Amino acid sequence: MFAPNMGPEYSYQEIQTRLKKMYQTDQEIMYQKNMREFKYAIAARESSNNWKDYNPYGYIGKFQFGKAAMQSTGFGHIEFVDFMNNPSVFPEYDQEKAMDSLLRINEYILRSYIAEFEGELFLDSIKITKTGLLAASHLAGPGNVKRFLKTNGRYNPQDQMGTRLSDYLITFGAQFH
Repeated sequence: MFAPNMGPEYSYQEIQTRLKKMYQTDQEIMYQKNMREFKYAIAARESSNNWKDYNPYGYIGKFQFGKAAMQSTGFGHIEFVDFMNNPSVFPEYDQEKAMDSLLRINEYILRSYIAEFEGELFLDSIKITKTGLLAASHLAGPGNVKRFLKTNGRYNPQDQMGTRLSDYLITFGAQFH
C-alpha cells in the first residue's frame, strides 16, 4: 500500500520541523509551568508568598533572600533595614527576577552534582532530584549541598529556624521532578 500523496505544498522535512517546534513548545510550556509551581511552593514555605515579608535573621522578600543571595543576583545594594522600612525598594517583580537568576546560578554551580547524584537515594529515604537540590541550595547554599552529597548525607546543616537541608530535598524533590 502506498502512502497518500500530500501534494507539493508539503515536504517530509517541513512536517518534521513543524512537529519538532510543536514538541519543543509543549516542553517549554511544561518547564515554565513546573518552574512557576516550584517557585510558588518555595515562596509559600519561606514567606506564605508575601513579597513584603522579612524575618529577624535578616532575610527578606517572598523567597527570604539573604545577603549572599542578594549579592550573587545583582541586588546586593538593597539593605535589610531599607527593605524593612520600605519593601518597595525590592518589589515583587525584582524578587522574581532575583529568584530566576539564583536558580540558574545554583544549577550551574551544581551541574556536575546533579548529573552524578540525581536519582540516588540518601539517608535511606531521600531521592535526589534536581529541584530538591536547587531548593536545598536556596536554603543552605550550593557549597553546603555539595558537602551533603560528598558525605552521603552525614553533613546536614540547618538554618536558624531548625530547617535541615534534607528537609528541602524531601519537600521539593519528586513533586516537581
